Amino acid sequence: MTLYTEVVSKVKHMSQDEKLALLKMLADSLNQENHQEKRKHTLKSLYGALRPANSAIPTDEQLEAGYITYLESKYK
Repeated sequence: MTLYTEVVSKVKHMSQDEKLALLKMLADSLNQENHQEKRKHTLKSLYGALRPANSAIPTDEQLEAGYITYLESKYK
């Protein structure tokens, strides 16, 4: 008897409450595995996304000047 058939035969003899508890545990297990895979994929796809093109982080003064330029062009 394989493990699968053994589990199936034992599940058939469980009460409804035990079956529901087992079902919830299996669903939680699947959900947790799926969530971890999605998180790894998302983190890999975002790696370096916020890095500036020239690899130099702008200073506060440069950011302020850029914002002022943006506002001036927006409200002309």
